[in-house]
Amino acid sequence: MAKCPVCETEYTPNEVETCSVCGYDLTPYPPVIGGIPSGFLEKEKKRIAAAKRVWQLSQSQVKSAQLMVSHLQSQLDEMTRKIEGFTQSQSQLESQIEAIASQLQSQNEAIASQLQSQNEAIPSQSQSRLESQNKAIASQLQSLPRLESQIEAIASQLQSITEAVPDTPILSSSGFDYTELNRLLKSGYWKAADDETAKMMLAVARQTQRGYLDENDIKNFPGEDLRIIDGLWVKHSNGLFGFSVQKQIYINCGGKPDGSYPVDNILERFADEVGWRVNYEWLRGKDLTFSPWDAPKGHLPENVRYRVRRKQRGMSRCGVIGEYVSSLSIWRNL
Repeated sequence: MAKCPVCETEYTPNEVETCSVCGYDLTPYPPVIGGIPSGFLEKEKKRIAAAKRVWQLSQSQVKSAQLMVSHLQSQLDEMTRKIEGFTQSQSQLESQIEAIASQLQSQNEAIASQLQSQNEAIPSQSQSRLESQNKAIASQLQSLPRLESQIEAIASQLQSITEAVPDTPILSSSGFDYTELNRLLKSGYWKAADDETAKMMLAVARQTQRGYLDENDIKNFPGEDLRIIDGLWVKHSNGLFGFSVQKQIYINCGGKPDGSYPVDNILERFADEVGWRVNYEWLRGKDLTFSPWDAPKGHLPENVRYRVRRKQRGMSRCGVIGEYVSSLSIWRNL
C-alpha cells in the first residue's frame, strides 16, 4: 500500500489513477533512460508541497464550517424550545381567561336573576329581607373589580409572552429581509410601513441612490419580492391595502390590464376611489389617512407612487398617478 502525497490516503499502486479523497493524480512517472532529472524532481516536490498546504487549509475551513453549523443548530434548537414554552404558557393563560370570563358571566346572570326576583317580590317582602338581599348583591358586585383585575393581569402577561416571541425572518430568495416591514405592519405603524415599502423597493431594484424606478426597473422587478410586499400589506390590513387591491380598483374604474386607460377620467376616478383626491383636490402625503379604520380601500401603500418612472421634473399629480397605475398593470405577478 502507498499513501497519497497530498492527503495521505492509502491506495494500491497501479490500480488507481487519482486519489479518491483529494483527486490528486497518482499516475506513476514513466520510465526515463538515465533517471528523472533532479530539477524536475525538485519542482515536483514543491508542487506537491503547495497542493498539500491547499488541502490542509481546505480541511481546516471544512472543520470550521462544521463547527459553525453545529453551533447554529444548537441555537435553533434552543430557540425552538423557548417558542414551545411560550406557546404552552400562552395556551394556559387563554384557558384561565376563558374560565374567569365564564365565572364573571355566571355571576352577572345570578345578579340579574336576583334583581328580577326582588322586583317581583317587593310588594310582599319585609324591609329587613330587602336589606339582606341588597347586602348579598352588593357583596357580589364588590367581587367584580377583582375578577376584572385578574383578567387584565392575565391579558398583560399574554401580551408580554407574545411580544417575547421573535418574528420569524422573512427573506426573499434574492436575500432581501422584510422582517422590519412585517413588524411595522403588524404593529399598526402604517406611515412607517409606507416609507419602509418605498425604501425596500428601491433597494431591490438597486436604485436607492437614484431614488426612483424607471420602466426597466418596473418590468424586471422580482416577482417574489413584489408578492411578499403585497402579501404583507393585504394580510395585516385584512384585505384593505396592497398593490393587488389598488390594481383591482384601477381595473374596476375602466383601466386595462395592459396599463392603458381609454377613458379620460379613469385616473381621477381611481384617485377618488383610493382617497388620494378629495373634492377635486389632490392630497399631499402628509394629508393621507394612515389608519385602516378611516382610510378608503386601496389608500396604501402610497409613498412608492412618487418613486415610479419620475424622470421628468414638474410632472403633474395626475401624471404621477398615470405612471403609477401603468406600473400596477405591468406587475402581472400581482
